[in-house]
Amino acid sequence: MTGSRPYRLLSSFAGGSKRSKRGVSPIISTIFLCTITIVAVAAISPLISSRLSSPVPSIAVTKAVLLKQDNYLLLIVNLKNTGSCPLTLSCTLYDSALTPYSAGSAQTIAPQGSASFVLESQTLGSTFSIGNEYRIDLTDANYGRMAEVRVFCMGR
Repeated sequence: MTGSRPYRLLSSFAGGSKRSKRGVSPIISTIFLCTITIVAVAAISPLISSRLSSPVPSIAVTKAVLLKQDNYLLLIVNLKNTGSCPLTLSCTLYDSALTPYSAGSAQTIAPQGSASFVLESQTLGSTFSIGNEYRIDLTDANYGRMAEVRVFCMGR
C-alpha cells in the first residue's frame, strides 16, 4: 500500500469529493460580513449620537484673589464657562470656621462666556488671616458644585 491510497479511501467514505470541498464563496462571505456591520452600526448609532449631543457643564477658574488690609477684604474670582450649556453660578467664600460668605448674586453664563464674582467688605477683614488658605465653592443651580478652589489670603 502506498501512503496516498488510504487517504483517498477515507475521503471517499466520508462523502468527500472535489465538488463538496468547496466552501462559501468569498463574495457571499463579504456581503454577509458587510450586512452584519451595517446592522451593528444602525443599532449603536442612536446611543452614540445621544451621548455626543448631550450638554456638558464645565468651568475653568482663570483667577482667584483674596486680599486683606486691616478690616477691608476683597475677593475676586474670574471664570469661563468651557462647557456646551449655559450655567447659573454662585460663588461662596468660606472662612476658617466654614462660615459661608456669598460673593454677589448668581450669574447666568453662556457657553464660552466669562464672568467675575466680587466680594468687597469693610468689616470681614478681621475674620480672615494673611497667609492662610481659604475655600471658594462655585455652584450651579442645576448641576450642583462645579468647582472648589483654594486661595491664599494676601495683604499687608
